[in-house]
Amino acid sequence: MKSKPLEKSVSDYVNSLEKVLEKRRMWNEQTRPLLKGALDSLCARYEIGWKVQELDWLWNNKAVNLMLESVPKVLSEKAGGIRDFEFIKGTALVFSQKYNGDISVLVLYPEVGDASNDSDFKELGTYHPGSVNESFVEEKVSDFLEEIMVWEENIIKHKVGY
Repeated sequence: MKSKPLEKSVSDYVNSLEKVLEKRRMWNEQTRPLLKGALDSLCARYEIGWKVQELDWLWNNKAVNLMLESVPKVLSEKAGGIRDFEFIKGTALVFSQKYNGDISVLVLYPEVGDASNDSDFKELGTYHPGSVNESFVEEKVSDFLEEIMVWEENIIKHKVGY
């Protein structure tokens, strides 16, 4: 004897797993290469001390990061010998695939000693991998830079020295 409600639940469960598998396939075949290519292109077009990093070291955690690593060349040239400017490393924009196949977009803030900040990251949203395209990437990079400018303005108020 078959139970109609149980048959529906089993079917729904299998369908949900199929959706996860499809999003994971999409990440591997389309989304991850698109993210890496778009971010590499932005790094080449705007040389502001950032680089792209691809992480694939955990079974269920794959990511493409855009990290700020150094002061932009144009600023280091303008500094003209000022040696006491500290560039705080550790800032990143992270596009990470969640277990369910969706893409989480995060801003990671650098750790600054005992400076008081509310969090070391901010989630910009969770998206279906099929919604990621070049204009989406540019929008998230712009959001990231805006977030970092706000963070730098606020962290400076808490940091002693200059």
